[in-house]
Formats: sequence, C-alpha cells, structure tokens
Amino acid sequence: MSHAYLVEIENETAGIAIKESSGYRFYATRLSFSHLQKLQFNTASEVKEAVLSLFCKTSYQRSALTPLHLD
Repeated sequence: MSHAYLVEIENETAGIAIKESSGYRFYATRLSFSHLQKLQFNTASEVKEAVLSLFCKTSYQRSALTPLHLD
C-alpha cells in the first residue's frame, strides 16, 4: 500500500495525496484545487473524487490516482 498518490485530471497533475496519521491530505499543484488542502480525507480515492467534483460538474473526465514510491 502506497502512502502517497499523484492525482491527475485529463493528463495534468492536480496535486498529490499523502497519508497522515488521521487520513489523507491533498497538496495542490493547481491553484483551482488549493482549498481542498484544508480538508482531511479517509482514503486517497476520496481525494480523487473531490478533485473530480471540482474539475467537472456535468460530465466525466479521465482521471488517475498513481501510487508514488517515496524511498
């Protein structure tokens, strides 16, 4: 299980989700997603869904949640 995930929307990086003691925290690489940094998420998938809901209100867009291996 990875503790960090790259969150991508339409082949562009939206940010990373990093596991903390109480859940996942999102660190945005795009200003439009920066307010999500204030929130705590239970899973990395919840982070991706929150990013998707901001990016696309009416239609599904291609997204990815890629595990990052930080050694």
